[in-house]
Amino acid sequence: MPRPPTELGSYGEIGTKEKDDGTWRAWATFRGYDGKGRLVDAQGATENKAKSELRKKLAARQKQYKGRARGKVTRDTRLSILMDMWLAEVRRDDGVDRQSYDLYQSEIDPSTDKRAKRDTVKLRSSLGNLRVWEADTGRLDEHIQAIVEAGLKSKARLHKVILTGVMGLAVRYGAVPENPVRDTSRLRRRKTKPQIIDRERLAGLREQLREWSAGNKIPGTPAYTHGPKRDQLIMDVADLILGSGVRPGEALAASWDQFDLKSEPATFTVTATVVRLKGKGLFRQEWTKTDAGHRTVALPGFAVDMLKRMQDDPTHGQMCEVKSLREVSGNVVEVDAKTPLVFPGRGGVLRDPHNFNRTWRDARGTVYQDVTQYTFRRTVATLIAEGADAKTAAKQLGQSREAITERHYIASAERAPDSSAVLEKGLGRDNRHAS
Repeated sequence: MPRPPTELGSYGEIGTKEKDDGTWRAWATFRGYDGKGRLVDAQGATENKAKSELRKKLAARQKQYKGRARGKVTRDTRLSILMDMWLAEVRRDDGVDRQSYDLYQSEIDPSTDKRAKRDTVKLRSSLGNLRVWEADTGRLDEHIQAIVEAGLKSKARLHKVILTGVMGLAVRYGAVPENPVRDTSRLRRRKTKPQIIDRERLAGLREQLREWSAGNKIPGTPAYTHGPKRDQLIMDVADLILGSGVRPGEALAASWDQFDLKSEPATFTVTATVVRLKGKGLFRQEWTKTDAGHRTVALPGFAVDMLKRMQDDPTHGQMCEVKSLREVSGNVVEVDAKTPLVFPGRGGVLRDPHNFNRTWRDARGTVYQDVTQYTFRRTVATLIAEGADAKTAAKQLGQSREAITERHYIASAERAPDSSAVLEKGLGRDNRHAS
């Protein structure tokens, strides 16, 4: 029967031999994490002393190897260490944007904000003290299902994504044979029909927004009495989204040099979006959310009319001091740039998407409380899919996979191929015209 191979980071049997001068030599073959065996030896006045010296050398070599990447994770490693390692990997991944990293970190670490709820479930406080061998499928599933039962299904999905990555590290380093998150309970999504807005209801919304802009009372929002004047650009932002299908952040980041209103048809080249970096504030990110997001879309007449009206207004088009993110030689750098924003916030700065959404909720009142900026994106996708196809709609919205567009943005039912002739031939009654 062949001898089993020596485990990585370990050594075989110790051999000894007395030398001619009466001292002893001890040796063993140490197998490193590269799989190669290396002879290690030591000398001593006696056999036991030689063995003792050899074991010290072997222990030092084991410690040296454990300090390398492969030895960082064992069955006894705590999940809190794996979480830090995983976050470091995510941060180095060029395919993950900073906002996603901040989102993952916010679900791992408790917030330092004094206003944050202290009983919010976070991964480090809930599971961080577990060792790898203790984080089995049952324990992790128990954590995820507890969040689901609290009515936080989206949070549960996010925790499952993070735990999949964290435990994937343990698999990669050989601490566990397979990822225990894989066999946790499925979190099924109920397929719901995307909500859009029709022409008649949109006309009613426009009329209400005019009343709101004038300071009048609308259902759910009292009349204006004091404070900052109501935002007159609220519908203009919506019209750009309705006329192009861009994301709200792409609309708020729009600058006049992205538009060609003299071409036929007029076009909008989407090259930027508004992002918030944790601890740093708002930035105009000079690239889009995805590679597919960098696109040029043709604009309909109502959007062109709105933009030309704004161009003719002398209060618009001024250069704004904007904090921007740019890619320079593969690195992301922060710069202060003068940018002719189409929809600047008060004081000539980037318009905050959170503040815009708060204003939108005030302006839509209770009658249109179901209408969001994404309702307009879904409306665009649905109309284009009905007039062309889902692939065209996905390109308009700047999405790389049309399956996402079909699932989340297109409200119309998928039309089955016309098989009526086949059904008539196979199932029709021959005597249906008989009297």
